[in-house]
Amino acid sequence: MFEINGFDTAGIVSLKRLSLAAALKKARELIADGCRDVQIVDPAGQIYTSFEEEAA
Repeated sequence: MFEINGFDTAGIVSLKRLSLAAALKKARELIADGCRDVQIVDPAGQIYTSFEEEAA
């Protein structure tokens, strides 16, 4: 399970997705919607924060 975490105007956003591809898609959607400090945490605990600029 991949966790997507960030912050929006209402507070903390915390979502889960089954695959990295789905997590990346959701993270990019959150950033496009104005969320900040978005990160993905993989099942091993590795944190990813540099996916914003990758090609879809």
